[in-house]
Amino acid sequence: SLIYGMRERCLDPSEFGGYMLDDTLYCYETSLSLKKAGDRSNDNATLKEFMESKADSWGKYWESMKVTWHVENAGGIKMGEAAQAYVDHIRNVSENESPVYTILALTPCSKLWPWLGKQIGSGSNDFGVYTSWVEENLDPTSTGYMKYQNQVEWAYQAGVVTAEKALEVFTASIQGEVNFFNS
Repeated sequence: SLIYGMRERCLDPSEFGGYMLDDTLYCYETSLSLKKAGDRSNDNATLKEFMESKADSWGKYWESMKVTWHVENAGGIKMGEAAQAYVDHIRNVSENESPVYTILALTPCSKLWPWLGKQIGSGSNDFGVYTSWVEENLDPTSTGYMKYQNQVEWAYQAGVVTAEKALEVFTASIQGEVNFFNS
């Protein structure tokens, strides 16, 4: 897996490159999903603004990563099966559920990366050629996920999010993360 290979300093560079291409397209697709869900949030200006802001952030990740990985357009990347299933899940949520569930669907991603960083010692261990990537992307001090959690908590308190549906969406998303990391 990606994380194991980094931790043990045995990750095949080709596997890293393949993961990064999938992640580059994941950023693009996530931006689109947030835009779709945000466009459906007309009755809640705060939620719409949050989703637009996050869509812009994910779009900036896409723009940066496509330069790094020499990608001209999204159509030039054929995602791996696990990454594609995860993107399809997020897109499905953005198109078919209450818009706040899209934020919920992305919460595992924003929460898992800092947690993984803590587990493997980001900031204190040597990961060989991947050290700078680990420190930049798996920062255990990152609290960006709190913004996602706060939006979902507000929606739960307002009765927009149900515990049952939240668990279903969150579970599918965390499984998507696991499958993507293990692909």
